[in-house]
Amino acid sequence: MVRQEHTLDEVRAILTEYAAEWADLPLKQLVSTGTDNTLYRLADDYVLRIPKRDSAILPLKKELIWLPRLRGLPLRVPQVVFHAKTTYDLGFDFGIFKWENGQIATPDQLPNRMQAAKSLAQFLSALHQVETVNAPKAGAENHNRGVDLAVLTEKTHASIVILADEIDTNKAREMWELGCSAPVVERPVWIHGDLKADNMISCDGELKAVIDWGLSAVGDPAVDYATAWTWIEPECRDTFQDECNIVEDDWHRAKSWALYCAVISLSYYRGRSHKELCEQSRLTLQRLELC
Repeated sequence: MVRQEHTLDEVRAILTEYAAEWADLPLKQLVSTGTDNTLYRLADDYVLRIPKRDSAILPLKKELIWLPRLRGLPLRVPQVVFHAKTTYDLGFDFGIFKWENGQIATPDQLPNRMQAAKSLAQFLSALHQVETVNAPKAGAENHNRGVDLAVLTEKTHASIVILADEIDTNKAREMWELGCSAPVVERPVWIHGDLKADNMISCDGELKAVIDWGLSAVGDPAVDYATAWTWIEPECRDTFQDECNIVEDDWHRAKSWALYCAVISLSYYRGRSHKELCEQSRLTLQRLELC
């Protein structure tokens, strides 16, 4: 069982045993909104990621194995500099990554939002061409991001019902069914699975990097195109679609993916926690013209 948190002394001991050459560097725990990994700054140039719960073990191991094969894309991805395999006493892999300078890619950090939309489109076009042989497939291990939409119908309908006081439920169900009926023409491709501001880095006013690949897999590219309603500014949406060459069926499925992620999150967290995630979900639903 993975512990929720480790003290700095415990982390230092883990480094001493499994990554001795890194153990003497300055170490500081970072505040993070992420729920899967605890982050520790190592000196100025590196960040250590340790899973904080059992369900985070496989996603982090996947990143450590596959991220080196995704380098060379138009935007940077996390650079793995050390991959440690612990023994049974800890039971997880951990990684040291190159520190990515910049800020969370919120709209206020990107004065040229049209260029940011084009940059992300070019990134996705390149990502979707990366070889997928032996790569992990979309499914339960990546929270079903990129699976056949129809598999998620029951959960989606239940969440829509819960949100009947906030959204147009009839319109939401129609949008969902249209996405489910839109055939997937493309082969399964590499997907990021969670393209939101928290998982992108800007620097000097430009989009520079895409981070947090725990939900990546090989599946339906429409799950990434859903960022057209979750991150892309509305006035840039058509340009994003054109730059990605997204056909109508993919666009319908992308809207359904945006709908799914928003209603699942909002129906579960509203009134409980994750206020920022709830507000982002509401913004997505507004952009989908459902409320």
